[in-house]
Amino acid sequence: AMSSSTRAAVRLFPNWVVRHVREPNLKTAEWLKRPVLQFLVSPQMNKIDISEYLRKLYGIPVSKVHTANYLGEDKVHPKSAMKRLKKADYKKAYVYLSDEAGAQRPRYHEIEAQLTPEALASWPAKPGRSVRELREKARQEKQSS
Repeated sequence: AMSSSTRAAVRLFPNWVVRHVREPNLKTAEWLKRPVLQFLVSPQMNKIDISEYLRKLYGIPVSKVHTANYLGEDKVHPKSAMKRLKKADYKKAYVYLSDEAGAQRPRYHEIEAQLTPEALASWPAKPGRSVRELREKARQEKQSS
């Protein structure tokens, strides 16, 4: 016979509603270089649950999920001002999809660019902008003219 603790841990079909926000006001497209979807999910769902749910059921190429919890608004009861109504709490899930390269790069592209051999050779300037490289370029232009 199964103990009660093992039985409680198994949740086969939880009653979760995942609602897609069609036009979220996200200002990340310019610097993020990969699409972000926003969902309203149950507060009981964790990041792993959300990513697995979207991967398995809808085949969405999730690379990262971050979440934010919100308290439901308090409302005044329409018939009695003494009674208070409260909307349900909810959680917003920001789902980052795989980018063009298929990798998860939040802001590491700048660091990766600094670690290339050209960038290390011309440090502290940017590649092609160090004094040595500019002198060589000027010398070559003098010789060619």
